[in-house]
Formats: sequence, C-alpha cells, structure tokens
Amino acid sequence: MKKKIKLAIVEDLHLFRQGLIALLKDYPEIEIVIEAENGKQFVDKVKKIQPQVVLLDLEMPFMDGFEVTLLLHQKYPEIKIIILTLHNSEDYIYNLIERGAHGFLLKNDHIETIIDAIHAVLENGFYFNDNVSKAMVKGLLFHHKIKPSFNNVKLTEKEKEVLVLVCKEYTNLQIAEKLFIDIKTVETHKRNIIQKTNSKNIIGAVMYAIKNNLLDSSERGHVNGEPIIK
Repeated sequence: MKKKIKLAIVEDLHLFRQGLIALLKDYPEIEIVIEAENGKQFVDKVKKIQPQVVLLDLEMPFMDGFEVTLLLHQKYPEIKIIILTLHNSEDYIYNLIERGAHGFLLKNDHIETIIDAIHAVLENGFYFNDNVSKAMVKGLLFHHKIKPSFNNVKLTEKEKEVLVLVCKEYTNLQIAEKLFIDIKTVETHKRNIIQKTNSKNIIGAVMYAIKNNLLDSSERGHVNGEPIIK
C-alpha cells in the first residue's frame, strides 16, 4: 500500500476550507495532517508535523501567504507550496516564485485540478496552469523580473539529462526508468541542479535549460506544451 500524501490546508475562509476538506476526502491517497485558518496558526503547527504539500491562501490575518511562503522556503524547503488565490497577475506570480512557491491554483479550479497539482509538485517540483505558465515564463525570460545566477554553472551530463526530462514533464519515476537509475538518485540530481543554478526551485533550472540551449529546436520555447511567446 502506497504511503498517503501528507497535506496541509491554510485558508482563513471557514466555508471554503471545510468545503475543500470535504472534497478531498474522496481521494484516499490524501491525508490532511494540518488545517489552519491563518499563517501564524499554521507555522505553530508545522513545528510539530511537516506536511509534504501545503495549499496556502494569500490573504490571511496575522501572517499572510507571502510571509509563510518565505518562511517555509527558508526553514522547511522540502515542503511543496501551492498558492490558492483569486489573483492571476504577473506581479503576484513573480513575487511568490522568488519567495519559493512551487505552484498556483485559482480558487475556482476543479478538485481534479487540485489533485493533479498536488501530484505534480511532488513528482516534478512545480505546477502551473496554462494562464500562469504563459505569464510567468514570458516575464521570466523577457522582462527579467526573476534573475537566478547562472555564472560558472557546471552540470554533469547526467544532471543535464535529468533537467531535459524535467522540461519534458517526465515524472521522477519516468526519469528513473528512462535513465536506468533509481528515484532517489533522480531526486538527488534535481536537488543538485537547483543548488548549482542558484534557483529557488525547479523553475529556475528550467530557465537555465532554455537559456543554455539544452532543449532541441522542437522543445525550445515551450513549457507545459505551450509556447513561451505567441
């Protein structure tokens, strides 16, 4: 039996939070280990139990989602952060990726999309819907709002292979099978890539792959199957 995914939900609107919890009960692979109505309450609870993924509201009293995202990235970098928001603006996206967010969901997304996002951040390190992806990558590469430092980066051949497969949206399991290595080795390579490219998360590494022409001509300029610039 596969281990359940430990999930936290941090949302100040009681009805929305309880409705989301009720919907998630239909998915046996999910275990909600933390429920919190504000950032401070969540931070107090996360000291005792660490979830694998947190669904995090932005606008909350006492400590908002921006503060929580930065704190988690600094103290609990292994926790994947999916932002729940009504906002889809580029400024929000840039700011939160810089702070360490791994994905974004709009509050009117379907439950199936939420489940897909939870699995994606664990398997790929990131999740962005089409609208967010286009705005984000366009801004990253052409407006230079986010600037990971790629000076003197030296990836091994195996790390380059892993990164190319990440850009192709392969899961950790698929990468392991493709390269004849185990999943733990894949995770190690991904951590090394993020560290070497001085990135907050795998998105910075994807930028590195694009800027350094690691993708062939049919792949370059696309993320999640969508053109970077249309």
